[in-house]
Amino acid sequence: MKKFNNKIKNPLSMLMYIIAIFLGLYTIFTMYNSYSYISNLVDQGFVITDDIKSVVTYCVGASVPYLFYTIAIWSIGYIINKLNYIINEIKLYNNEIIREDVKLIDDNITINEKIRIEESSDDINDKI
Repeated sequence: MKKFNNKIKNPLSMLMYIIAIFLGLYTIFTMYNSYSYISNLVDQGFVITDDIKSVVTYCVGASVPYLFYTIAIWSIGYIINKLNYIINEIKLYNNEIIREDVKLIDDNITINEKIRIEESSDDINDKI
């Protein structure tokens, strides 16, 4: 069985995705209610072509704001997730640079110690 690789590690972005899903479901619900309401008006004898402006205004006014909020919150969650990924990559890159610097410093210290040892052995040889 494969392990589930969760790419969403930031709980804030996960929360944004969950809120966006609920808002998306509510958007679908409001669209369905608008359709049901207009269908009932047609059944009662309302002619849509005579007052198309009010029908479109009703449908748009009932569901589009929630659609916008769904897209906006989903986008915010996506941006947070990508920023988290970028920050983690930068931290990883900085850690690699620090490790390389520490290795170079350790190598430099080792070289400096060898030079000191050689100088001190030269001093001892000169004294002898």
